[in-house]
Amino acid sequence: MSSPTFLRALMTAICKTAIIADCSTFRVDTTVIKQRVPILLKYLDSDIEKELQALYALQASIVKLDQPANLLWMFFNCLFDEEVISEDAFYKQESSKDPGEQNVQKGVALKSATAFFTWLREAEEESEGN
Repeated sequence: MSSPTFLRALMTAICKTAIIADCSTFRVDTTVIKQRVPILLKYLDSDIEKELQALYALQASIVKLDQPANLLWMFFNCLFDEEVISEDAFYKQESSKDPGEQNVQKGVALKSATAFFTWLREAEEESEGN
């Protein structure tokens, strides 16, 4: 039960339940994500390819919502903090050349998470320096 289609459906469902919409602003209910961490860990199984499918699903969900400001960053931050998605999976998604995942929206979506990737790189550099 860990096909790409299943993993994408799982991530989409979990993320939809965690989005709070207030008028024209969106935010992530991190409590919902934290409650679902055991389910995500069970199916993603610390496998970068599975984590990548989850990230693709998240990206597609954000695109369908017309890219609300900072929403992708909020999800990335929570999923990283809860150790659901690994650093390597985030980097792989950022640099992915998968033709099925390439579209204008991917660029816009990832641009909205630039602060997250900057923070991730700086944290990595600091840990290498210590």
